Amino acid sequence: MATAVTEQDQDKGASTRPRAGRGRGALNPRWFGFYALVAIVVLFSLLRPDTYPTMTNLTAILSNEAVGCMLAMALFVPLVAGHYDLSIANVLTLSMICSVGMFQEFQAPIWVAVVVPVLVGALIGLINGVAVTVVGINSLVATLATGSCALGLALWWTNGTIFSENVPSGFQDLGGDLGGIPLPAVYAAVLIVVLWWASERMPVGRYLYALGDNAEAARLTGIPVTRLTIGTFVVSGSIAAFAGVVQAAVLGSGNPQVGPSLLLPAFAAVFLGGTILYLGRHNVLGTVVAVLVLAALVGGLEQLGVPFYVSPLLKGVVLLLAVALTTGRFSKVRSH
Repeated sequence: MATAVTEQDQDKGASTRPRAGRGRGALNPRWFGFYALVAIVVLFSLLRPDTYPTMTNLTAILSNEAVGCMLAMALFVPLVAGHYDLSIANVLTLSMICSVGMFQEFQAPIWVAVVVPVLVGALIGLINGVAVTVVGINSLVATLATGSCALGLALWWTNGTIFSENVPSGFQDLGGDLGGIPLPAVYAAVLIVVLWWASERMPVGRYLYALGDNAEAARLTGIPVTRLTIGTFVVSGSIAAFAGVVQAAVLGSGNPQVGPSLLLPAFAAVFLGGTILYLGRHNVLGTVVAVLVLAALVGGLEQLGVPFYVSPLLKGVVLLLAVALTTGRFSKVRSH
């Protein structure tokens, strides 16, 4: 029986792998996201040759987008399994407050200020997973509720103020650079490699894609749906919390207003990533390219002097278009 289940799982995993898209060679739509990134970089390099195509600008983009990329990865994990996690941005906020609060309130060592917030994020993820699988609450509702609770705890602890006292330089060094390379970008790169390997090269990746396609069919093939679903939320909460620790190290403080603004860009990146490399399916590399596309575009527009409010407008439009191409009517038209 175990052998039969394994063979079925392999067949199911093969059938649910992300589609590479139609077309051949350079005209395959899977590459359009890469072309867009190159075109954006070339365009703004021509328009702003003194500031855009510079190592300083590249380093700034990598540093600024690393936390957002990690948050997108946190969203990616449960989304592959067919669930949304709206709590990630507020988990990041609570993690920032918890991390800096360890110094301000308890004079804790650095390792405690790193580990405790991640454990808190994992606990919130566990609550999300249990609420979805055991209690049967829709993931949108469950994670919206727990995210609100996380933000409420952060606001209660800080009373709406910024935590910034007693933060040691060693902790802030975690958000610094190594040989000119921003450490947050290094953390994000390691996370990207791990998630890519897990989703593309390990059985758990095939199981999650199968779960996202049809949970009941996945259950019938012997895939542990409940355990995997809870696991995705725990991983999501842990990643979001770690991103909060990194953000706190970068800023040297805990600001309860930082997290919510990162949720929309994370959604835009993950859904736009579903139109890159593997069409119609969320994937790690596509999400990374999407993060870079948005960062390159927004950064270029800012250097041209475009008003600050254009950035959220642009990301909202990108999210609408990406959802239409990945899950809406246009995705069905394109697949024929």
